[in-house]
Amino acid sequence: MIKSADGGCLLVAGGGLDPNLTRLIEIAQRRQIPVCELRHGQEESPHFSWHLTQGQPRVGTQLLSATGAFIRYDVFGNLNSPNSGASQRASGWYQALYGWLLSQNQIRLFNRHHLPAVGNKPAMLILAQNLGLPIPDTWITNEAEELGKYPVGSAIAKPVAGGDFCYSLEELHSSIQFRNGCAAMPAIVQNRLVAPEIRVYVVGNYAFAFEIRSQHLDYRVKQDAEVIPLKTVPTEVELLRKLMAALKMDFGAADFKTDPKTKKLVFLELNSSPMFVKFDQVLDGALCEAMIQTLVVS
Repeated sequence: MIKSADGGCLLVAGGGLDPNLTRLIEIAQRRQIPVCELRHGQEESPHFSWHLTQGQPRVGTQLLSATGAFIRYDVFGNLNSPNSGASQRASGWYQALYGWLLSQNQIRLFNRHHLPAVGNKPAMLILAQNLGLPIPDTWITNEAEELGKYPVGSAIAKPVAGGDFCYSLEELHSSIQFRNGCAAMPAIVQNRLVAPEIRVYVVGNYAFAFEIRSQHLDYRVKQDAEVIPLKTVPTEVELLRKLMAALKMDFGAADFKTDPKTKKLVFLELNSSPMFVKFDQVLDGALCEAMIQTLVVS
């Protein structure tokens, strides 16, 4: 529910179970920034009404007002209770609130004008390469014959549309059915890279870099990855900023891994709505403070 509807507040919107939003609210309150909290739960939702030609939505008895806003699509409700209709609820709330925020140009909002390529992994990889960022050797295919050309242990696979983990090519091959020599949909297949794995957050004029150490191919599989802040942001951040400028983004997190042959960092992807709570914790709130500074204070 809304805690404050005064001008100058930070609106935080999304699911009630999202730990990233909880962390952002915690740091905002530590900074004594007024917070307008609008989060929907799994069983109860706030009262909401918005007459499009009359401007401000009403939440309960209060008119919604904010200087800056941070909104995340809720994936945690569905993870917690996949058969509860949480996914449909998340979509409804996100579209309603995001629609209002997009219509209010005076409210600071990350990635307000981002281009469609932001949500398309192949298009983003090609744009990144065109701007000078090294990318993995990438093949997008559903053909069993092409997948069989890779030596064992040399490649990984992940969904073209995202939404799942990165797997070894052998795991993918054993888990899907091929009909007439092809799978139901294409996958992204790339040469296998190695540690160190680096994540770079760009928040307006700020940048933060971390090394992620994990025994797993995809560190998200288990919640045991070690996150280590880097004192110096890698020089690849300059090309990353060019990529984000081309995509009209001012907030995101990019993942890099190392080419075992050249020892150089290779660009994997750029997420416009990344998880950040664990990374912010190892910085004692500095990442969230940069987000708040950009959205509300500066």
